Amino acid sequence: MAEHSNTAIAQLAWDAVSRSDGETLGQILAPDIVWHATGNTPWRGDHNGLDAVLDYLARVGELTDVFDARLTDVLASESRVLIVFQVKVEHTGRKMELGYLVLARIEDGRAREVWTSPLDPDALARFWAH
Repeated sequence: MAEHSNTAIAQLAWDAVSRSDGETLGQILAPDIVWHATGNTPWRGDHNGLDAVLDYLARVGELTDVFDARLTDVLASESRVLIVFQVKVEHTGRKMELGYLVLARIEDGRAREVWTSPLDPDALARFWAH
């Protein structure tokens, strides 16, 4: 069975984020993208437009001492892609490992809207409460 085109888009986006490759992300993310970051974190909220999303993605890594994300799975359909990943975070001597989901709505080969969600929102809230 051939790889779904949205799976390839997700993998390309994952690789671009890992390399801080804004140019490639600019080809994958729609100019008017809306990114919904859920969970009780310093970067929670809606990020509107490509520049705001690129800034958000940069800030995620800047606010932590260690941010190591490992891709677990990619699931795709004609209009959506779901990325499942594990993240290890260290901040001010504290450590946490957590599963995350990224769901993207794809139109015309570009991500138009994205939602991120931690699999254990309570653990995430406790980590950032200190």
